[in-house]
Amino acid sequence: MRKNKVPPENIITFAHDDIANNPKNPFKGKVFHDYELEDVYKGVLIDYRGKDVTKDNFLKVLEADNKLEANKKKVLKSGPDDNVFIFYSGHGGKSFVTFPEADLTAMELDDTLAYMHSDKMYNKLVLYVDACYSGSMFKDVLPSNMGIYATTSANEEEQSWSLFCYDKRFGVCLANEYSYAWITDSEYNDLKKRTVEQQYQEVKKRTALSHAMKYGEMPIAVDRKPSFSAHLFPKFRRFMGAETDGEHETAWRKLHRAIQLRHIVKETFRDIVIDVTTQHMPTIKGLSKRDELVCFKAVFDQFRTHCFTIQQVPDVAHHISHLMELCKAGYGTETLIDSVYLVCS
Repeated sequence: MRKNKVPPENIITFAHDDIANNPKNPFKGKVFHDYELEDVYKGVLIDYRGKDVTKDNFLKVLEADNKLEANKKKVLKSGPDDNVFIFYSGHGGKSFVTFPEADLTAMELDDTLAYMHSDKMYNKLVLYVDACYSGSMFKDVLPSNMGIYATTSANEEEQSWSLFCYDKRFGVCLANEYSYAWITDSEYNDLKKRTVEQQYQEVKKRTALSHAMKYGEMPIAVDRKPSFSAHLFPKFRRFMGAETDGEHETAWRKLHRAIQLRHIVKETFRDIVIDVTTQHMPTIKGLSKRDELVCFKAVFDQFRTHCFTIQQVPDVAHHISHLMELCKAGYGTETLIDSVYLVCS
């Protein structure tokens, strides 16, 4: 954004900020997003970091919350003549994306966008969302009459993918396929001349292992890893690169535990599905999309509390669609919550 001369005062940045100075970062104080090793952390002004990176703060910023502003925090002060751009990158599942302390559901985001529209907070609003299953945040949810256009790294049924994963100096993936595509496209093109559709077509072409999607109202104007397994890659790299018996044993123990948790999560969802479908009958017919999301949010909140969160085991996002399918099938919310208690207690 800054390279395209967007004023810093017009940019609001949320970042957990746990990479640059992480003890495991071999390049202290720097962050790279490809093998060119350009420091993309230098000069970044972070407005909300650490414990302030919350779902509630994100939504309050979009709604220009008076209390945040009174506490000298930046909020979106836009009006009917302004164009607003929102970019999110992180974990996601069916009809939600994650924040460190809670998940943002499609319904919650839609409610906030509706508020912004009714309060005339934008002329056009564009969202880019990079997360697994990110298409589910907008498909059959985003209205086509609010001047909002969204693109996502994946459709509602698939993972997104990571890039630059195999350099031994890092042991982690440096970027996501979709984000890297749109960011570099923005760097090498004049955004005053580049249309959103032109960028989408280029990003779609370069996002090879998932389906970049678009939703809503169109404005006028290498080496890869699936995101769910990317969290295992550093552990595998440390295991393969261990030089002493002690390092080898420690790395194996951590890798083995991560793989075990992956299987436990899969079995947990399987047990919930078996309990619900063998012990109960569907009782509700014809749920609206919104009611399905209400059911899903209530059940997933209890799953996060009593079983696992995506932050603990990223593979949760890969299986969470089972809960949505049970809601769609007409099993009552209380029935599903009782099953979660039974399996995870």
